[in-house]
Amino acid sequence: MSQRLRSAMLRAQLDSAALASAVAVDVKTVNRWLAGRIPHRRTRLAVAAVLKESEADLWPQSRPDLRAGSPATAEVIGAYAHRADVPRDLWASLLLGATEQIDLVGYAYPFILELLPDATRQLADKCRRGARVRMAFADPDCSHVAERDNLEQMGGTLAGRIRNALNMLGPLAYVDGFSIGLHAVHLYNATFRFDNQMVVTPYLVRARGYQHPALHLRQLSSHGIFASFADQTEQIWETVTPYTPGSNQ
Repeated sequence: MSQRLRSAMLRAQLDSAALASAVAVDVKTVNRWLAGRIPHRRTRLAVAAVLKESEADLWPQSRPDLRAGSPATAEVIGAYAHRADVPRDLWASLLLGATEQIDLVGYAYPFILELLPDATRQLADKCRRGARVRMAFADPDCSHVAERDNLEQMGGTLAGRIRNALNMLGPLAYVDGFSIGLHAVHLYNATFRFDNQMVVTPYLVRARGYQHPALHLRQLSSHGIFASFADQTEQIWETVTPYTPGSNQ
């Protein structure tokens, strides 16, 4: 029995006949849905629109990430014990291959800007060709930076690493499509997105950036693990303070 569909119909004050009429099917068909049959996707979307519910809420079993062997379970295409194990060629290919969107979020990640001798020019060129590039660093003066510095036993050097990375971005200050922000979020991982691919590094206590494990993801579903980390990026970006290279930060 589809209790979710039945509850949604009650909220919308529609009986089987009314819903059948609204989506142009026989009332017996609606009764089959209530008994547990799942309609075709086009019909599911029509029903969801009439009931003002989401397809996933009405029929969670239709979600690709909840089906065994679904594409979403294949979004992890590489796993590394340490970020340092991710091949340099892979990082470079991700950076060079992105054409639409680059989103980088972490504490300090100057290694990204050291992948290529002309990394900043490459990023600027991508922006001029229509790409959106956003880089969020931790505010070097916020309390979370001092805490992370202590956890990673960096001896007070993390704030300097952040400022060094920010200093490297000077040539990008006034390039349309390029944004730099400072966040004060207590991060549990860093995310490096390049179009529909991403490298995520979950943080370990007392491990430095290059020692953290890394997952290489490719987006295959709007409900998968990639989407979860992409949503995290958006939530963090909503909190950032815009930064202009060359300021007194």
